[in-house]
Amino acid sequence: MEFEMQSQIKCVYEEINNNVIVVGEYKAFHKENPAQGITVSVKVEDPHGIVLHESAGNVNGQFAFTSKQAGEYKACFSVSDIQTAYQTKLKVDWRTGVAATDWNAIAKKEHLDALTVELRKLEDNIREVYSEMLMLQQREQEMRNISEETNTRVAWYSIASLGMCVASAAVQLWYLRRFFKRKKLM
Repeated sequence: MEFEMQSQIKCVYEEINNNVIVVGEYKAFHKENPAQGITVSVKVEDPHGIVLHESAGNVNGQFAFTSKQAGEYKACFSVSDIQTAYQTKLKVDWRTGVAATDWNAIAKKEHLDALTVELRKLEDNIREVYSEMLMLQQREQEMRNISEETNTRVAWYSIASLGMCVASAAVQLWYLRRFFKRKKLM
């Protein structure tokens, strides 16, 4: 993805499962002259704010890690001043899972033919889809539990409100009867 920096710091977020290979490449350049590189500082953090990669003063570079936990990972790019930011364009290639795997290196290492490599890619894609499906099922269960808990609270609140209204009406009736009896209107 390619985007212009509009402030000194630009952050990119990615939702990633646990135990997933992540590879990122970046390049910063002048938006009117792409051949002219601009130095940026990069900081990659996990969902709890632990720094996984940090570098400063690079025009381009890459980072790689394996996620330890599921969550929203963040890569922030910063430049020295706001004038530089307005003139900077960033190209970020953030790949995860099967897309981050170097299949050529695997094929050479294990002496695999093209068909076997494609079958391995498909197998890994299926595993990735399956793990994402399991993660979505888990999130759905969590959301269902939260929804049921909220519905229960609302029901009890409604019952309590109704009880308060009935109690208030009973007290008002009692008071009005007493009032009219004292005034001998009833």
